[in-house]
Amino acid sequence: MEKEMNIKRLLTLMKKRVWLIFVSTILFSALATIYSVYFTKPLYESSSRMIVNANPELMTTLMVMIKEPSFLENVVDEMDLNRTPEELSKQISASSIGGSAIVKISVFDTDPKLAAQIADTTAIVFKQQIPTLLGFSEINILSKAKINSFPINENHVRNIMLGFLVGLIAGVGLIFLLDLLDNTIRSERGTEQLLGIPVLGSVSKMKKKHFTKKMNKEIKVTVRRESYETSK
Repeated sequence: MEKEMNIKRLLTLMKKRVWLIFVSTILFSALATIYSVYFTKPLYESSSRMIVNANPELMTTLMVMIKEPSFLENVVDEMDLNRTPEELSKQISASSIGGSAIVKISVFDTDPKLAAQIADTTAIVFKQQIPTLLGFSEINILSKAKINSFPINENHVRNIMLGFLVGLIAGVGLIFLLDLLDNTIRSERGTEQLLGIPVLGSVSKMKKKHFTKKMNKEIKVTVRRESYETSK
C-alpha cells in the first residue's frame, strides 16, 4: 500500500510540473542542434592499402611502427605539415584486414584531400624506411587513398536525440530536486510529524467559485427578506 502511495505521489508530482520536462527537453535539444550544426568540425577518413608479407610477430611490430612519432617525423618533413609527429600519430590508425597480409593505413582529418595525401605519403615513407630500420622489404603498395567527401562524424539526428534524452533526464531530476527542497506542509500527517501532536480537525480549501456562489445565494436571501418585510 505504501509503495502504491509513493508511486501515485510521484506521478502526481510529475503531472504537476510536467512543463519543466518540456522546457528542459526543448532547451537541450536546441543546444544539441546548435552544437552539432555550427560547432562540430566535419572529420573525413581516407585509407591506403599495402601488402606486407610478414609473420604475425613482425606484423605486430610493423603496425606499431606506423604510429610511432619517430617514424612519422619523416612524413611531417616530407609533406611540410604544420603539426607535430605526436599530433599526427593521433590521426593515424593501422590494421591488418581480416588477419591477412593486407594492411590498411587510415587517416582522419578535417580536410578530405589532406587526409588522402597523408595516407599515401605514410605508405610510401613506410615502404622506404622499414627496410633500413628492420631489414624487411616485403612491402608493396596495393592501392592509393581516395578522397572521401562524406564526413564520418556528422550525425545531426543522433546528436539531437542525445540532447533530447539529456533534457528529459534533467527535467525529471529538476522536478525531484525542487520537491526535495520544498518544506511546505501538505498533509495532516506532515503536521503531526512536525509538531508532535495529533491533528483534531482541518478546514477544507474553498475554491473561489464556491465562495462566489455562496455569497450570491446569501445576497439573494437578504434581498428577498428585505422585499418581504417592505411588502408587509
